[in-house]
Amino acid sequence: MQHSSLILDLIDQSLKSKGSASFIVSGGSSPVTTFQEISKMDTDWSNVDISLVDDRVVDPTHKDSNEKLVNDLLMINNASNANFISICNDTKSLKEINRPYTVMLLGMGEDGHFASLFPSLIESNIEYFDLYAEPDIFFTEPMGSPCHKRVSMNLSMILESENIFLLVSSDKKNDVLKQAEFDKNLPLYYLLNQSRKEIKIIKS
Repeated sequence: MQHSSLILDLIDQSLKSKGSASFIVSGGSSPVTTFQEISKMDTDWSNVDISLVDDRVVDPTHKDSNEKLVNDLLMINNASNANFISICNDTKSLKEINRPYTVMLLGMGEDGHFASLFPSLIESNIEYFDLYAEPDIFFTEPMGSPCHKRVSMNLSMILESENIFLLVSSDKKNDVLKQAEFDKNLPLYYLLNQSRKEIKIIKS
């Protein structure tokens, strides 16, 4: 509950100072409890944009869709009138919302990936990890587990956030996090070893 309250405080501060806020989230199991807690909290959700940092390129009703997860578990209760923007089906609108984003909530995999920045992309598309690349959204061939085509923000776009949180939800992932501090073969290395933005680690 503590980090959920902190995230809502940051959204509230942005609403008061700018009149709007944005909350960019990851899918998977790690943020589920956070989604459920935040959805019950009170704020001016009608002026909050919610979107995903990445998704599987599947129908939004598919069980593997991160969009379905967000609609089922975050866009409910008090948060039901927030403005959802689909990274998969409305990429253009997502690129056009104001940056920096208020809050970026990332998860991680046991292979060291975050968003849909997987280890294989370090070899094939290192530009996705370039801190000074044009902020962008890219599509991939099928990869990851479950194996689907993916859509994701590049690292440069992810870093255009005022507050970045990384959820670390198991001992195994904590070990990978430690390894990623020095292992360039892990995508997390490129997130952790940059000085543009502080990455706030949340261990659950």
